[in-house]
Amino acid sequence: MNILHSSLAAAGVAAMVAGTIPNPGYASEKAILNPLQIERSAGSIIVAQTEGKAKKVHLKNVILHGYDPVAYFKQDKAVRGDPTIKSEYKGATYLFASQADKADFDKDPGKYEPQYGGFCANSMAHGKRSDIDPKVFRVYKGKLYVCSSPRALTEFSANIDPNIAKADQNWLKIGAQTYNTETQDFERPWPFGAEGGAQ
Repeated sequence: MNILHSSLAAAGVAAMVAGTIPNPGYASEKAILNPLQIERSAGSIIVAQTEGKAKKVHLKNVILHGYDPVAYFKQDKAVRGDPTIKSEYKGATYLFASQADKADFDKDPGKYEPQYGGFCANSMAHGKRSDIDPKVFRVYKGKLYVCSSPRALTEFSANIDPNIAKADQNWLKIGAQTYNTETQDFERPWPFGAEGGAQ
């Protein structure tokens, strides 16, 4: 009797739990309905829009993890770009928060291009390529430097001019190994962080 009672109780609990957990298919459809959602998926950015049917946009070689390069200069903060507003420059895809930022970039892309191919500036000063946190940056003498962590930015900024000189020299050696001017594409590993770039 005790075994039967325990079995019935367990079945009742299982039925209650099953009734409260949403259908996985329904949950993913519901997630797609969230406002402009960006996810990483196999080196692509997937965009889901709130209006009408969900739309997927696949982008490759996204730099700065999808953050707007112009916003670093104009707003002095990291602003996520909109995957529907984009430009290509030197084999990389740049995303922008606004059409105005895209227009500024298109007029002078070199002005907004991150130093060292978007790798961590502090790591480059040490002769290494490291991924970045796009929210950790410094604009110095009109150039954008991104780093992997606040600690890396602090270390890089503590002695910034000598660190830039070291990073510049290291980039001349390391950078040539990443961008192939003949194929006009990047060799692997993809130099702007995880391939696809968005996070």
